[in-house]
Amino acid sequence: MQNTKIILDENDIPKKWYNILPDMPTPVSPPLHPGTREPIGPKDLSPLFPMELIKQEVSQERFIDIPDEVRDIYALWRPSPLYRAHHLEKALKTPAIHAGGLRYHGDSPIVSQLYEDKLITAVAYDQLEVFKAGVTFARSEGIVPAPESSHAIKCAIDKALECKKSGEKKTILFNLSGHGHFDMSSYDSYFSGEMKDIV
Repeated sequence: MQNTKIILDENDIPKKWYNILPDMPTPVSPPLHPGTREPIGPKDLSPLFPMELIKQEVSQERFIDIPDEVRDIYALWRPSPLYRAHHLEKALKTPAIHAGGLRYHGDSPIVSQLYEDKLITAVAYDQLEVFKAGVTFARSEGIVPAPESSHAIKCAIDKALECKKSGEKKTILFNLSGHGHFDMSSYDSYFSGEMKDIV
């Protein structure tokens, strides 16, 4: 039987976070205060965030120590396993697609700056092709993905098929951020033909 889960032992939980800020060619612009439109300082953020977190957000250190208290909590709930999507690989006749999990709606200033500096790329898909990819994943892996995750699945499928066509060997990771149990009405709309692409 093939291994599906890739699990990091608690003793291997990282002791430091990697901070990309020192490696960015263009510094990230500071957030602006909504009232004054001036750059926000630590005092402005302190009602919302602990000072240590604020320091991390602006730090120019490449690696930041993870507090022991946080590592202890990680040991309870993390690290979550990385799953190999064997059945999706089989459906596409391609190897090495892995799915991890995290949910976040939005782009941070760091991600936006990385995009602006052309260090990362972004892709956009119409919703019909996104749902088609979600259905392919659900039928092959037995997990109904959230529509947000289906965007990543669509991209992973496209990249896998590109590699298959070119003969390039590549491991493709994507983020399965949640199940689609709350989105069944959207899947119903897709299957009934009521869902349309928005132009």
